[in-house]
Formats: sequence, C-alpha cells, structure tokens
Amino acid sequence: MTTHKDRVLMALNHEQPDRNPVDLGGRQTTLSIIAYENLKDFLGLSELPTNVMAHSWQTCYIDDEILDRFGVDTRHIRPPSKVNDSIGEHLSSAGNDGTFIDEWGVTRQVVGDYANLIDHPLRDAKFEDLENFPWPDPADNYIFDGIGESAKKLHDENQFALVGSLGSPGNIFEQAWYVRGLQEFMKDLIKNKDFAQELMRNILAVRKRNAELYLKEVGEFIDVVQLADDLAGQDNLLISPKIYQELVKPLQLELCEYVRSMTNAKIYYHSCGAIAPLLDELVEIGVEILNPVQVSASNMDTSQLKKRYGEKLIFWGAIDTFEVLPNGSIDDVKAEVKKRITDLGTGGGYVLGPVHNICADVPPENIVAMYETAKNI
Repeated sequence: MTTHKDRVLMALNHEQPDRNPVDLGGRQTTLSIIAYENLKDFLGLSELPTNVMAHSWQTCYIDDEILDRFGVDTRHIRPPSKVNDSIGEHLSSAGNDGTFIDEWGVTRQVVGDYANLIDHPLRDAKFEDLENFPWPDPADNYIFDGIGESAKKLHDENQFALVGSLGSPGNIFEQAWYVRGLQEFMKDLIKNKDFAQELMRNILAVRKRNAELYLKEVGEFIDVVQLADDLAGQDNLLISPKIYQELVKPLQLELCEYVRSMTNAKIYYHSCGAIAPLLDELVEIGVEILNPVQVSASNMDTSQLKKRYGEKLIFWGAIDTFEVLPNGSIDDVKAEVKKRITDLGTGGGYVLGPVHNICADVPPENIVAMYETAKNI
C-alpha cells in the first residue's frame, strides 16, 4: 500500500504516484486565522483549537483531524514561536489599532487577516548604523529544543513526507526592504550598493544562524527544507536580472550551500509573482522545488513551465488563490485542480496546494472541493 510519504517521494523523484500528492499547513500553504475559523465552523469542528503559526503573517496551524480528512500527504516541522502561539496571546500582543513590532523592529498593523508593514527601523540609516543595529537572534524567537524528537518520531513512523520550516522564511532580499523600506532599498540597489550589500550580508548571517539551530535538530529527518524570497510582482521581476546576479544571487547561493551542508532534504524555494525569468538562476544555486507557481502572474503558464523545467524542478502549489478559490464555483475549483494536475503532475514532479496561504475571502466549500477533487483523480 502506498503511504503518504511514498506518494510525495515519488513525485519528488519525477515518478508517477498512485495519485497526486497534496500539501496543507505549511508556511506558505496554510490558512489565515479568520479563514481557519470559517473552515472549522463549516466542517462542524469549531471546538478544535486555533494555534497561531506566525503573528506577522496572521497564519495558523492546521489540526491533524483536518489534515487527515483532506488526505494531506505532508507534515510540517516548524520550531514554535516563543510568543503568540495562542489566539489570546496573539490578540493581546497587538495595540488597540492592531499595531505591533516584530523581532526585526518592523512595525506592522493587523488589518483584516493580514499584517501590513507600516514603518521600517532602518529607513533613515547610514552605512555605519548597520553595525549597531540589534540584529535578531533566532534563539530568542523560536524554540528549537525538542523539535528533533518530534521530527524523529514522525520520521520513524514513516507515514508522511516531512517538510522543514526554519521558523523564519529564510529570505534575504525581501527582509532587506522590510527593515529599510521598499522605496529606499530599491534606490540602494542602484545608488548605494555598498549599503545594500552590507545590509543583506547581515541578514544572511541571521538566516545561517537560524538554519544551523534548526537543521542540527531535524536535518537528518526531513525530506524537504523551505526557503523563500519574493523577487517578482504580478507582471515582472522586482529587480533586473543583472542586479539579481550581482547582488542577490551570491548570497542566496551561500545560504543554499550552507543548508545543503547540513541536510539531504530537497531545497524548496518560495517566490510569488512572475518569477520565470530567474528560474535558470535558481536552479544554478541549488533550488529543486519551486513554490508557489503563481498561475495568475505573467509567463507562469503551467503547461509551458512543465515543458521547460519539468526535468529540473518540482512544482509545489499552483491552485489559484487570486481568482478561482475566492471567486470561483465548486465546478471552477474542480476544473482548476484537474488542469494543474494534468499540466504539472503528469509523470510526477508536482505537489498540489494553494498558491499562497488561504485567506478569509475563500469560501470553505471551495477548500473542501480542492482537496476532495485531488483525492479522487
């Protein structure tokens, strides 16, 4: 009998499994807090707890009862946050207007089911200010002790593919503009390159520290390890390929090599948007899995991506959260699932999931239709 883990590993090895594997509950493939409350009510499971995964992203963990009900083939191994793991703590940590300051000093404000960035601690910084900035230590923000035991137990049970999340996203470019401000950092990349490089190198040091703390606990047990760095918007890249190659790629390569030195897990890389022009570059730095495959973005046609990169990349995600899941009928959702499995899953190489975290605008019945359809194809 094919196990959930077998199914995923076959897909990761570009082999055709008995059915296409599915994912839910990861850093970029979970539900917002509001969406999860709606789903639990719809399923008659409102008594299940809601545990916050990431206050900064307004996301939560998915209970095993729901994962089992949907036939989810993965389990995510994530170090718990030292704060905001419960709804009560999550709500009490925000000000009356929903504002809070994250571990990087970035001010955020909860609006609906998202926490917008509203102020940046290094907006007015000069090069010399970087040395004295209080760079966060992941050990102060996440609990790494004990996750190795949990990962080993799941590994030994051999039922599910284990997906590793460092706690942080693992991004470099994106975090740089979070702390600097998008407009200022984009100017830095052109006119203030020394500052941009030094800023990103400090962020890389934090990410490597995070990877070390995490992977020494779970590196031998996980099948996939997640990294992320949004480099594209809806219609094009956020930066030119030349700037990427000069300033960002060397740092991403260093992080990927560092991660690879501590685990044999496949490297999963998340970038929203029209990322197609950089796919060859990402393959060069060691990326093996592309997420989220934002099908609503320019040049992200799934049949063409499979044709061009089906032997180089595994695709993860691809069920449209921009139009189909929030606004489509159940029949639209079923058609979307069938198309993505046909385009990306033929011959293996695809793990199905939402393009991004499912938000409150998605009707619960569409979530159910997505996973029920995937189970029955």
